[in-house]
Amino acid sequence: MTVMTLQTVNANLARVPFFRFLNFEVQSMDSLHAEAEMIFLERHIGNPVMEHYHGGIIASFMEAISAIAVQPDFADVPAKPINLTVDYLRPGVRGPLYARATVARKGKRIASVRVMAWQTDQEKPVAEGLYHFLLV
Repeated sequence: MTVMTLQTVNANLARVPFFRFLNFEVQSMDSLHAEAEMIFLERHIGNPVMEHYHGGIIASFMEAISAIAVQPDFADVPAKPINLTVDYLRPGVRGPLYARATVARKGKRIASVRVMAWQTDQEKPVAEGLYHFLLV
């Protein structure tokens, strides 16, 4: 695998319609981690009274950054999600959402990734999850 620059990864993100819908950008990455920021948009609201993020938006953002951590050159052949577990720990309120994915194990066929999402304080996560991908 060639080393992907942040500029290249973010350019690849822009080519994926759902990633454009989520509206996030990878802020940092290395061979085992990826971190991103998603800007809050009205279309992310799941609870219009409280203006909280929809849980599916949070899980999708976490899945996207996990897939990028596993295979940053996803534009060619993306890793396929096969299983995920998300624990929602507190509401995601109006404002930016951050996620950090850490590749726990990457074999020839399966990768396991732990991911955490937070807003103002990384010590107070909004959600955390475990994602498994089939590598093709």
